[in-house]
Amino acid sequence: MKSRSDVEKHFDIVAGSYDSGKVKYSYYYGNLKKLLKTLILKNKRVFEIGCGTGDLLNSVKPKYGYGMDISSEMIRIANMKYSQKKQIHFSIKWPKDKFDYIFMSDVIEHLENPVETFQKISKLMGPKTIFINTMANPIWEPVLMVAEKLRLKMPEGKHKRIKYMDLGFMIQESGMKITRHGYRLLIPIKIPIITDFANKYLEKGLQKLAFIEYFVAFKF
Repeated sequence: MKSRSDVEKHFDIVAGSYDSGKVKYSYYYGNLKKLLKTLILKNKRVFEIGCGTGDLLNSVKPKYGYGMDISSEMIRIANMKYSQKKQIHFSIKWPKDKFDYIFMSDVIEHLENPVETFQKISKLMGPKTIFINTMANPIWEPVLMVAEKLRLKMPEGKHKRIKYMDLGFMIQESGMKITRHGYRLLIPIKIPIITDFANKYLEKGLQKLAFIEYFVAFKF
């Protein structure tokens, strides 16, 4: 029997409190959903890698949605939450189908072998499939670690932030090409007056300091 990885163990442990933890950071998750909705059209075939309890996949309103996660406990909760959504399926296994969109959010830092994952993604892509990756901007790592120690954020578990330049090489090695790269959300938490002002008026000039970093890629 294959032994469970540290990442799998971690997310099995936090699965029960995962949704309540996200409520505390609803401003970030709300804006992440808005970003994904601008990148993923409704009523398409969508595959999410690292789907957690299923909220992001459900939010993009797929015609057919498939969520995969390494944590069997996360999958159990996702299947329970969305049992009435017959068009959405959750599993610990990789699918064999082709998709219009494949995405993962806050997952890349937990992968033991990102290149291997990108290669598996590439095999599920057709000529028009779009792959989207969102992640925390690596420059925020010191802030995130302090916040975790102060119990101001959910525990991250084993992870390693990867710079965009390195990801670009990995993507190219996997047979994909990045066509869009951007940043969003200068301040990821709700601070009265300050957050709205900064994200509306300062973000454009300070994009590379924003919390969410993302890219869009196609297969070539």
